Amino acid sequence: MGMVNGGDIFVQALAKEGVRCVFGLCGGHVAPIFNACLDSPVKLIDVRHEASAAHAAAGWTRVTGEPGVVIATAGPGVTNTLTGIVDAYVAECPVIVIAGRAPLSQFDMGPLQDLDQPRLMASVTKWSKTIFDIKRIPEYVSAAFRKAQADTPGPIFLECPTDIMRHQVDESEVVYTENRYSEQESGTSPELIKQAINLLLAAERPVVVAGDGLFWAKADQELREFVELTGIPVQTNSLARGAVPEDHPLDFGRLSGALADVVLTLGVKFDFRMAYGQPPAYRADAKFIQVATDASTIGYNRAADLGIAASPKGVLKQMIAEIKTASRKTNWAPWRDQLQALSAGMTQQRDQLYNADSLPIHPARLSKEVCDSLNKDAIVVTDGGDIASGWFYPWFKAREMGQILISGPFGCLGVGPGFAIAAKLAHPDKQVLLFSGDGSFGMNAMEFDTMVRHNLPVVAVIANDSAWGMVRHEHRLVYGENRTDGTTLKPRQRYDKMIEALGGYGEYVDRIEEIKPALARAFASGLPACVNVEVDPKPVSPLTSGWFNQSLGGAKS
Repeated sequence: MGMVNGGDIFVQALAKEGVRCVFGLCGGHVAPIFNACLDSPVKLIDVRHEASAAHAAAGWTRVTGEPGVVIATAGPGVTNTLTGIVDAYVAECPVIVIAGRAPLSQFDMGPLQDLDQPRLMASVTKWSKTIFDIKRIPEYVSAAFRKAQADTPGPIFLECPTDIMRHQVDESEVVYTENRYSEQESGTSPELIKQAINLLLAAERPVVVAGDGLFWAKADQELREFVELTGIPVQTNSLARGAVPEDHPLDFGRLSGALADVVLTLGVKFDFRMAYGQPPAYRADAKFIQVATDASTIGYNRAADLGIAASPKGVLKQMIAEIKTASRKTNWAPWRDQLQALSAGMTQQRDQLYNADSLPIHPARLSKEVCDSLNKDAIVVTDGGDIASGWFYPWFKAREMGQILISGPFGCLGVGPGFAIAAKLAHPDKQVLLFSGDGSFGMNAMEFDTMVRHNLPVVAVIANDSAWGMVRHEHRLVYGENRTDGTTLKPRQRYDKMIEALGGYGEYVDRIEEIKPALARAFASGLPACVNVEVDPKPVSPLTSGWFNQSLGGAKS
């Protein structure tokens, strides 16, 4: 046993929680933590801006299911994380922020970078605390991990004044908490399970819809077993995408929800991403069985005919057991045949865009060429509005949870580099692709320096339409073609040259036949890379046009 300071204790406590890496930017208030990482199995990933540290931590939890950790220095370091923490809060991601603060001995004296940080962070975290005793650091870290993952997941904020953190005590005086958080799999009463199964068995057109809560419950295997056992069509959304592979014959996407008469939801929150659970996305007369760990999401925007406040994992296990003993037989083949016929017709219409040979390159065609070039287990990060979310995100087929990462309900741009850094750290042997608009790319592009320094060969494809595409489309539709000032960017900007200058690999592409070879060279380079593709700025994705018509009424002012 020897003398240790607060930084040593923080890092040791994180290691005991199973933390493999932390994301941060250096500063005097957290120097003891940075120093302690050098002698620890906890890997320190230093970024170029604290916002990216927060995004990387949220990306880590999205791809692994484990809490991500941010180390932020006091004052501006903390405030720089705020957008990323809000994004994680709205997306219900367990992120732990550990921050320094001005010395306790100088509180209320006007010290450098002083701020009431816990009060600032309280509204966007589940728990926001100051540690005043060096020996209690392990207690607070352990509590932070439990609270971050319990019930509805979310961010936690811990700060420690720098004089407390730099103080030394004998290691024998420090007690580390060993009670790691364990996933709850509790189900519900057998009577509720029977009611749910009876509703499904009485249906002519049932569907299962899985959302973020299924991901946090790690219930992908149970979901696949249930739908394959019953033959019920399935739709996976957001973090649950890939729980049942999206090329599975039972996956019909959102088409199935619009026609279903009974809908079983698992960890779904009916916000704008789910059309609030309302027509035309779901029938007005459909019956809803809603299962969620967080009872507050049951009946949110869409009334539940049967609500079950329990873990989707536990409930699915019970439903599997119940359906195996059910005497009632069903024949949902006509329902699946109907969906198959409708899906084939819609696919034919969609394929016309995704196979377009026009120049400049249609963003749908770029999306198809990129997807065709990827390994089946590649991890994909999307960052952007119309181009990334509207064209690429719907085309990609996820085959497992955590394979496609997107900001979520906060609609935050600039998350891409941080998410991609985390994905490559978690899965160094897999391809990691960042598909980005040129606007989003510029927000945190310097993180390619982080990738170069830490040898993280992420490949970025920039769909370069020289604009903030989704917003420009809105300006064009509302105000007219010549009223788009403030929504446009410099044409043909050479972001690929920027990545080359940072030590990566870059190519500029303006022809369809060049896309796949350029991508192959980018992945083969073994470097962080950028394939900068000039795309047609005129096409408007169905996502953008639908949002415009629903939210703005499609009316010109």
